[in-house]
Amino acid sequence: MTDDLPIRLSPCLSSYCCKGGQEVTHKPPSPVISYSDDPDATWVKKGKKPYYGYKAHIAVDTGNGFILGGHVTPAHVADTTEFDRLLTEANLSPDAPVLADKGYSSMKNRTTLKERSYIDGIMHKAARGKPLTFVQRLMNRLISSVRYRVEQGIGTLKRGYGFSRMRYTGLTKGNMEFILTAITFNLKKAALMVRT
Repeated sequence: MTDDLPIRLSPCLSSYCCKGGQEVTHKPPSPVISYSDDPDATWVKKGKKPYYGYKAHIAVDTGNGFILGGHVTPAHVADTTEFDRLLTEANLSPDAPVLADKGYSSMKNRTTLKERSYIDGIMHKAARGKPLTFVQRLMNRLISSVRYRVEQGIGTLKRGYGFSRMRYTGLTKGNMEFILTAITFNLKKAALMVRT
């Protein structure tokens, strides 16, 4: 049965914020005061908008859009620190290209890819006073043209499965909810592929 499904394992990594189970209307003035029953949820500012809750880190297959791995962390956790864990969860073969957005751009992550024999597809990030070269901008454009699979998956998780807001409080239950949602997403996608 699996011979009929063309599955190419070259993941693309991304993350997005989702609200915690408890509604909070304003940002607390200090981290000591708690305005929620959820002790694991934290604040993060994305652009100019503050979010309270969690962040989902996801690895998606660029060929068919299957979720290969992922997990949920408090919203303040940086993408760069979760890169190694995402690679482990995706369980990729050596020499697989790994595409990721600018949030995962760091020398440590690029070294990790080299050590594990993966092809580096992390988008380049300009530093202050050091703009990207023409080749780096071209690479970013090429990576962006493939990353839409991840964004489609995230959009489906948010709209179709209601995963823009956590149903449960706590990190353990949030991770369980993500895993069950990802399994449902993959099974539904596989059923549609078999049907066509």
